[in-house]
Amino acid sequence: MNYQTYKPHKDLETIVKFYWTMEVPFDPKNQKQKIVPDGCVEMTFNFGDKIKRYTSETDFILHPNAMVMGQRTKSYYILPVGNVDTFAICFYPIGFANFVKTPLENLVDRETPISELFGQTEAYELEQQMIQAMNTQKRIDIIETFFLKIFNEKNTVSNIVKSTVDSLLKA
Repeated sequence: MNYQTYKPHKDLETIVKFYWTMEVPFDPKNQKQKIVPDGCVEMTFNFGDKIKRYTSETDFILHPNAMVMGQRTKSYYILPVGNVDTFAICFYPIGFANFVKTPLENLVDRETPISELFGQTEAYELEQQMIQAMNTQKRIDIIETFFLKIFNEKNTVSNIVKSTVDSLLKA
């Protein structure tokens, strides 16, 4: 297994906790792995074979290749069906809210394809760029350009202010 973490751009470090990569060659003896909640939202890109998330002892769903894993409220089990080759962005608990209009509570305990959050065309282009990137640094550059573009749009700042006020009012 090869697991690495990387620091985000300084303009994103209060939102993005870190990037991580994992490569694991297939082993037919692999067992289910327990994933415990950590409070974070993750966007993942799977360049390897599919990964099962068990919904019961025997039932499972297959993860989308480009998705956002919302905050988890309970542990769950996964099992790769082949080689693992993943790049992911781990956001601080509220960090991902800066990039989408969808309320974070709609993402809890779900794997949401990025096309549902960013639109078909933009999601497809991003996923293709990530697939074609030759190395991890290039993938980091691509994803940071994507996030910084969203972050610097005028309406993003308005959405941040609105979501902060809404959260304060709910509390």
